Amino acid sequence: MTTHFSPRRFQDQVALVAGGAQGIGKAIAARLAREGARLVMADVDRDMMRKTAAEITAEGGSVRTLYCNVSQRRSVERLVARILGWYGKVDVMIFVAGVVRGLPFVKTQEKDWDYVIDTNLKGAFLVARAVTPHMVKRRRGKLVFMASTNSWDAEAELAAYNVSKAGVFLLAKTLARELGPYGINSNAVGPGLIRTRLSEPFIQDPKFIKKYETLIPVGRIGMPEDVAGPATFLASRDADFVNGVLLFVDGGQLA
Repeated sequence: MTTHFSPRRFQDQVALVAGGAQGIGKAIAARLAREGARLVMADVDRDMMRKTAAEITAEGGSVRTLYCNVSQRRSVERLVARILGWYGKVDVMIFVAGVVRGLPFVKTQEKDWDYVIDTNLKGAFLVARAVTPHMVKRRRGKLVFMASTNSWDAEAELAAYNVSKAGVFLLAKTLARELGPYGINSNAVGPGLIRTRLSEPFIQDPKFIKKYETLIPVGRIGMPEDVAGPATFLASRDADFVNGVLLFVDGGQLA
């Protein structure tokens, strides 16, 4: 897949990607590093972080990795404190961490609900809550949240996921209104069906794929790199007058 990038667009900027070890997060992290960012990648998967960091370093990118469980406040606070200790600032925060459990609603247990909501929605709140006071002091910053087409159009047997992603988008919109006066832009990306670790079990289902073949006008499943461009656009100075949007990246699925 051909990608287009500017090697200096994020020069001297510190960019945090929460959930950057694989899939969409990895593609975004790699793109930011290629465009000059001082990248900090946070994730719970230490092994995948090491592998991704090695790939980025081999391409000449600047990257540091930190373990972080985004559903735990202390873990998030330690993460941001380390970044501030290293660089003294966070210019860009991209929240990608996410989980899913596909279950009929009548079989969804409290533990299933909490697992998804705590990672996808509470995690977005905790990371944003940790970085935004420092952005406010500097009167600049970019927040990009990974929402979903499910933020807008719910799917059956994904109640917790649908609710979490709708919440992520409304969090992004709320912060756009509150923090815009401080020079901070807050936006969300809404991927459709993208081939990742989370989507693979669904993609293996022939009935699921047959349904989606008729829903996606461009005629293919998306790849993580398809999301990296729109996400890094929202994180860049090119999007200085873009605030509070949900940018769908779905091949026309919701057209």
